[in-house]
Amino acid sequence: MLAVRLDQKTETRLDQLAKETHRTKSYFVKRAITSFLDEMEDKLIAVARLEQENPTFLTSDELWRDLGWDKPAEKSKKQSK
Repeated sequence: MLAVRLDQKTETRLDQLAKETHRTKSYFVKRAITSFLDEMEDKLIAVARLEQENPTFLTSDELWRDLGWDKPAEKSKKQSK
């Protein structure tokens, strides 16, 4: 169990969202925390990889090939007048 204190503006926004969507405030708080944790964990993984002694980098062509995807056609550059 976790108790969180919110400023009045955030509490009001959360109340309004919950009422308009017929969801609980807890539903939105759980989703927000989960989303934040996912982002932070991804960031930590990326930073750790960059800090490796010999990090591996791929060109975009190598990435598309390794994923087995077709590389999208490049957009033509607009010619200047």
